[in-house]
Amino acid sequence: MSSELCVFDLGFSWSKGKKKNKLYLQPSIYGEGKPIFEGSIKQDDFIFNEDLFVGKLALRHSDIKYFSLNDNKTEAMTSDVLMKTGLGYLNGNNPFNLVTGLPVKFYFSQKDHMKDMIERLGTSEKYEVKKGNGKPHIIKLNIDKYKIVPQGYGIAMDFLLTSDGRIKNSGIAKKKILVIDLGFYTLNLLGLDKMEIMKESTSIILGVEKAYRLLQTYLQKVVGKSPSIYEMDACVIEGKYEGYDIRPLIQKAFKPLSKQIQNEVESLNINFDYHLIGGGAAHNVFEQINLPNKILFDQLAQIRGYENVGVRLWK
Repeated sequence: MSSELCVFDLGFSWSKGKKKNKLYLQPSIYGEGKPIFEGSIKQDDFIFNEDLFVGKLALRHSDIKYFSLNDNKTEAMTSDVLMKTGLGYLNGNNPFNLVTGLPVKFYFSQKDHMKDMIERLGTSEKYEVKKGNGKPHIIKLNIDKYKIVPQGYGIAMDFLLTSDGRIKNSGIAKKKILVIDLGFYTLNLLGLDKMEIMKESTSIILGVEKAYRLLQTYLQKVVGKSPSIYEMDACVIEGKYEGYDIRPLIQKAFKPLSKQIQNEVESLNINFDYHLIGGGAAHNVFEQINLPNKILFDQLAQIRGYENVGVRLWK
């Protein structure tokens, strides 16, 4: 059986994966399982090895939750379960080629560790993944080839490459392009000049978490309490908390983050032809960042770009 392409991006806030038309999108959290009513389990819920709730199910029902901001993904206690759940759901026991990423700043220092982690996943014991109220599946990961790229590169390749790995526009590909990849914990600034990664590319510990900490403070003053940091996404997406319309507070919290991002980009002192602004919360800063030729990318742009990279690499 030939190996098919699978892509996976383990973020601090969300884990995203894709294989063909099959998508995995869950918060990067898991928790201790407990007896719950069958009707409480939704179709997109995941259970790992019968006793751990993963992602959305953990947020709703786990009393004890595990969530990590360790900037070394390979050392984070949550990474093993999160990757096994996502990759197991997407691939089952079938052989696959994998494209995944690391923050720009940590790419060289952590690449070997990530390689070791992927090798461990490929040789790990069988485990069980259950989706919704379906039948549990016994998984033995079968990883063939893999490629690790800097985060932000996926957004660039979503912009520059077609789904069959070809360059969309050779003129644009020769330009200077800056990817502003806003993650939960890090801001990746990835520069490309004629599709070559620029030495000025970096990651800064400046992400959505900064805005969420501010928002927690505002909510404490207005509502008298605030959600945990790992519960903020749901509130921000809905725009409500405890019956309050918190959209003005969200905008207020993201304004200082937008200014900081603008300052970091200007500090590079490079004139870019295009600015690609991506990440799940990028829409909250996009309008407030004043840069020429800026384009907004959605939460799934990174993994679409990873797919384009994989197709170009292994076609």
